[in-house]
Amino acid sequence: MTIEEKQLEFVIYCVESTAERLGRYGSDVYNKLKELGAINGYIRSYYDTLHTQGKSYIVDSILEYIYHRDPQWLPEGYKPFRTIEEKGKTLC
Repeated sequence: MTIEEKQLEFVIYCVESTAERLGRYGSDVYNKLKELGAINGYIRSYYDTLHTQGKSYIVDSILEYIYHRDPQWLPEGYKPFRTIEEKGKTLC
């Protein structure tokens, strides 16, 4: 498998994992990430680091990326930084 194929597989994993967290369709998440430049500018650019992290960290980092570029797209009340007290609550 080439690095491009591995990155593509990872992009799909990121999109679907984020869609699952948000309760949205994968195509909606993909389109938003593409619109914001996250596919190449974040996920592929930081593939070497991101693919070594757990699912929760990856999704949190993608949601933070979206939050700083188009916060209205995320669920109402979503905050990118959670305090220790908030970690047990479902924020999105």
